Formats: sequence, C-alpha cells, structure tokens
Amino acid sequence: MSPSVRVAVVGAGWWSSSHHLPALVAHPGAELVGVADSDSARAARVAASYGVPAFSSLDDVVAAGRAEAAVIATPHATHHALTRQALTQGLHVLVEKPLALTSGDAFDLMRLAESRRRHLSVGYTHQYEDVADAVRAAVHADIGELVQVTVEYSSRAGRLFAAAEAGAASTTVDVPPGQPHPEAYSAANGGGQAHTQLTHALGMLCWTTGRELSDVAAFTDHRGFEVDVSDVAAFTLSGGATGVAVATGATPAGVPVRQHIRYAGTEGTVSHDLFRTEAHVHRTDGATRAVRHDQHQAPYRAGEPARAFIDLVHGDGPNRGPARPAAAAVAAVEAILESARRGTPVRVAQLPPL
Repeated sequence: MSPSVRVAVVGAGWWSSSHHLPALVAHPGAELVGVADSDSARAARVAASYGVPAFSSLDDVVAAGRAEAAVIATPHATHHALTRQALTQGLHVLVEKPLALTSGDAFDLMRLAESRRRHLSVGYTHQYEDVADAVRAAVHADIGELVQVTVEYSSRAGRLFAAAEAGAASTTVDVPPGQPHPEAYSAANGGGQAHTQLTHALGMLCWTTGRELSDVAAFTDHRGFEVDVSDVAAFTLSGGATGVAVATGATPAGVPVRQHIRYAGTEGTVSHDLFRTEAHVHRTDGATRAVRHDQHQAPYRAGEPARAFIDLVHGDGPNRGPARPAAAAVAAVEAILESARRGTPVRVAQLPPL
C-alpha cells in the first residue's frame, strides 16, 4: 500500500468517537493527524485519547498543513460550509449524511468536488454493505422495467427531537461520551425525521436505481415540535416508475422498527431490509433467492464508511457513498418538506449534467 493517507476528523461527537475514529486508527493505510471540534475541551479530550493534536476549527487543521483528507461529522447545518472549505483547500472529504440541507448547496459541493478532482463521499452506512451491491445488481438485471418503489423508514429518533426542544440542545449541556448531543437534532441544525432518517432510504433508492425523484406530493406531522416527526410522500422517478415513502421517528420502545425498500418490476421484485441487512429477490419465472450479510460481521458496520474512504483515496476501492445520488436525496428531502409546507405537489430540483 502507498504511504498512509493523512486524515483529520472534524467533529468529536458521539458518532465520530464511536465509529469514524476507531475505524481510521485501525486502518493500516491511514494516519490520523488531528481532531477538530468547536468545543475545545471535547476536542482536547478525544484527541488526547489518540495521541494526536487537537484543533478548534477546520481553519486550524488546514493551517497546520498536515492533512490531505478530512472526515466531517458535525451537525447537518454545518456540512455545506465545512465540506466546501475542505474541498477548496484540496482535501478529499467524507462527510456525514445528509450532504447538505438544500439542493443548491448539495449541487454546489458535488460540482466543486468534480471540478477539483477530489473524492467526496457521504456516510450512508447502508450503501457500504455487500447486500446493497447485490440489491443494486438485481434491480438492474433481474426484475425487468422498474414500475414502483415503496419505502418505509421507522425509528425512535423522535426522542432526540424532543430532547432538542426541551432545552437540552444548548452546547453547554454536558452529554456523556458515546451518546448523541441533542443540539445536533434541533431545528436550527437541520433536525427532523426527513433530514435525519428518511434520507438514508432516499439515498439508497437514488444510488440503487441511478434515478432521481422528479415530482413529490407530501404531508408531514410535527407532533407539536418544530421539526417533522412523521413524513409521507408519493413521488415519480426520472425515467418512469412511481413510489411512496413513509417515515416516522415516533416508534415506541419495545416495538420493532422497520427500514425497508421494495422495488417492483415487470419481471419480479427485490425487497431490501436495510435494518436486518438482507434482501429477497422474486422473479416471474419462479426463481427466488435470499441475500444476507456475512454472519461473522455486525449487520450495521458503522465504521465502514471511514475505512472505505481511506481505500478510495488510495485508489483501492470504489466510492461507496458518491455525491450525485446523495445530492439527489437532498433534493428529494427538500421537495418533500416544501410540498408539505405548501400543501401542493412540487417539482424536485434535478442534478446538473456531468
């Protein structure tokens, strides 16, 4: 393997501390060169645990001149500015989902990465699983013309939205290591079920099919909060096919969540269970098969985006979270929320050509 990729992590919260950082330090082709966070005490604490310098901002990381890549794991509302800054400085970037909060910002980052010839990956963890590759191949080769897609993404994220609006979102609130800070789920930071949860499924849908949502008609239920807690949308896809997506963060404790996409074609169906990391293919000729993850591995490998990102920069693997479908997912979420606000169907912003 070529010399190690010098990578800095921006954002020292629970997700990077629990997943990105351990994956990076375990990778033989990565050299962690620093940890940055706007909370200087948190940055110092996390950086010290890995024996690397602490920084208070991406500016300081760039000024130090050691990083050639950055992992950005900060609140949603900061993704565009930080990713743009890193790309402009010539860094390769892995940014947590969503890529941005508006289609304009997402398209801006996508075009910037393409023009600068920098790798830009988005941390849609489900896309980094072998089952996802099998689903994508089956959708394109085994079920004929795509007719309809149904999406369900339920979770218990509503408790985080509730905590954010109960006064716990202040940056001064001390949160134990390994737990999410409610600040990240506030309305000001782009919280809500669509940006936080449904984006996983829409990102997978756009990546799997290679298509974009073209028109949507949607409703949201805020359940008394500033952000959406439950969403439902009917949509059309570019190139044909219709679909529906439902998502809720109000799944009660003790009740199983369901995170599922079903692709129906003229010659069969593919059912993808994102939560259990398995899929089932059924064809009109009677052929069926099941695809499951390696039982020796966890079904949700949250460290895989960071590991695969280093391989990508080395030239040893594909971009598992490419910017174009991620930007299409941002445009879809934007349109869903706009349709719900207006009470009318809306056109989804379409990706600019390559």
